Amino acid sequence: MKQIGWRFPPLSGGTRQGYTNNDIEVFKGQELIDNLAREICQNSLDAHLDDSADPVRVVFELRQIDTRQNDVLDQYSDCLSGCRAYWQDEMDAHLSRFVCGAEAALRDNKIPVLIASDYNTKGLDGSHSHEISSSWEALTGSDGVSVKSNENSAGSYGIGKNAPFACSSLSMVFYNTLAENNESAFIGVARLATLLNKNEKPTQRVGKYQVNDEENEIWTPIYPENENAFRDTFMRSERGTDVIIMGFTQTLNWIDNVTKAVLKNFFVAIKEKRLVVELKEGLEHRLVDADSLPQLFEDYSEDAEMSSAAQLYKAFTAPDSKTKTYILEPNDVEVYIKSDSSYKRTIANFRATGMLVGTYYKRIFQHYAAVVIVRGSKLGELLKDTEPPRHNRWDYKQIEQSDAEKRKLARISIQRIDDYVLQLLKSQFEVVTEDTVDAAGVGEYLPDDIDGLGGQSEGDDILKVKIKIGKIKSNPTRQGSTTQVGVQAEGTAQEGDVHNHERNPNPVPHPRPPKPVIPNPDEPDPRHGAMVGAGTKLVSTPNLIAQRAFPISSSQGVYKIVIKPTESYNNLYIECFAIGEDGRSDALELESFTYNGQSIGFFGGKAGPIKVEADNPAIFFARFASKEKMKLSLHLTEVVS
Repeated sequence: MKQIGWRFPPLSGGTRQGYTNNDIEVFKGQELIDNLAREICQNSLDAHLDDSADPVRVVFELRQIDTRQNDVLDQYSDCLSGCRAYWQDEMDAHLSRFVCGAEAALRDNKIPVLIASDYNTKGLDGSHSHEISSSWEALTGSDGVSVKSNENSAGSYGIGKNAPFACSSLSMVFYNTLAENNESAFIGVARLATLLNKNEKPTQRVGKYQVNDEENEIWTPIYPENENAFRDTFMRSERGTDVIIMGFTQTLNWIDNVTKAVLKNFFVAIKEKRLVVELKEGLEHRLVDADSLPQLFEDYSEDAEMSSAAQLYKAFTAPDSKTKTYILEPNDVEVYIKSDSSYKRTIANFRATGMLVGTYYKRIFQHYAAVVIVRGSKLGELLKDTEPPRHNRWDYKQIEQSDAEKRKLARISIQRIDDYVLQLLKSQFEVVTEDTVDAAGVGEYLPDDIDGLGGQSEGDDILKVKIKIGKIKSNPTRQGSTTQVGVQAEGTAQEGDVHNHERNPNPVPHPRPPKPVIPNPDEPDPRHGAMVGAGTKLVSTPNLIAQRAFPISSSQGVYKIVIKPTESYNNLYIECFAIGEDGRSDALELESFTYNGQSIGFFGGKAGPIKVEADNPAIFFARFASKEKMKLSLHLTEVVS
């Protein structure tokens, strides 16, 4: 006789199984929602209909279901009781917490259920044929088995299918599909622990809610011809798949959290109109698509969690540079780079489908965001096999050593991508640290936020950095004064205000008139910087809160300059001087001058024009013809239009 209900196969002398499951535990933690959104949307993108130009649509909907509406949860209560009966006083703490939590959830009148449904997808094939290689069997009938739907997919329904279980207080997930030729099926899977069934026999830990024919030993999903009220709650008329998480544990701010996870991991797919995501709960509805992306990133602009993603999004949509390269095929990798003083130095790798694989950084002083997208099918297929279960990096060691040729090709390909990105950063920003320098660490003690700089107070950093400081020169102007700090002799931190200190008195100020900036109207390239020519321009000396200049690599003549103006300036020019021991200054010849990753025109030692914003640190990198340690003095002028 056929019956629909939970069935945990008999243990039959096999090894008893506890609740701990490393395949589920790997998805828990702070990135739980990220992992869930990544797995759901990744599998949906992999299952995109081949003949459709429309994007994949994934709908997340939270419902509250009556726990006494049908027998699904009543039967599961009996399974929990059977688990207690089997383990009794020997139940470990992990299993005890789970069973107590599941029993508490079932005592509530309502239970939260998150349904993730995709559309414009293939659905799951094999629910009737039961072929081992089918996507249905990989998802519902096997462990550690994945099915590749295309060369750019990361493998569908392998270990990643456990992510939804990590979000369920009942460790229970249902699957519903409508596939090709109207092939429809519904089944539930629960991952518990060895328990005693109704015949008092110990079972395996994984059970299914299905059609059970014990007499003929036939077990099948619930098909349309089978009557089942719970299945009818999730009937669908469009091709695709539903993943139904019973006892969803992450209900607090879930719409915001899933939205952020989708933005961080799929902004490329969404921008390229490969993916649309909807989120629903009652009357609340949110749409994440190509049109809403800019506003959504703006809405989360104050969220620290989203800062790197927002910078990467800007790099992808409005890059300073976009290039392509050859790894295994022509143009199989694209790189987008954008620079800004507020950026975190992040490089993000994306799959061809538009999903983030992982992020890392390169140790350079310039702040940047870079997006790397693998476009080629051969490279995508190769790198797919280098991704671990969470698909969060490329690691050639994921390929078995027995496949030495493929492993070597993966290692070389990853290294070539890495080298190419580094070379792009070098060529654009010019300044790269030596291998022995931790640029990120140096940045902590040489901050771009220059409030309070100038040696006027003692810092509170754990690491006290010895620096060489010179006299502080103050140049009064109509707007205020500018401060110049030179490099002279090794000193120590001094508490309090050092102005007019007996060990370092301020010199008597001697204002000097600003030098005129005279562009050459006959020069064919008017952006070449300050020029010599006839005529005069009105100039002023900008008012700065603070400024500093320090060497990055004196052997290469490379220095970093940071200023913070009190006003915005549109035509700022910077001259650099080396201060000798006798106090005299010599103009320095520039070889290059960059600002926000862009080369700035210069003539001799004067670079400009430059546009800077009030109260925002502006960071410049200068390479001088002189390759030695120097103490610098800066002279800034603004051409008044």
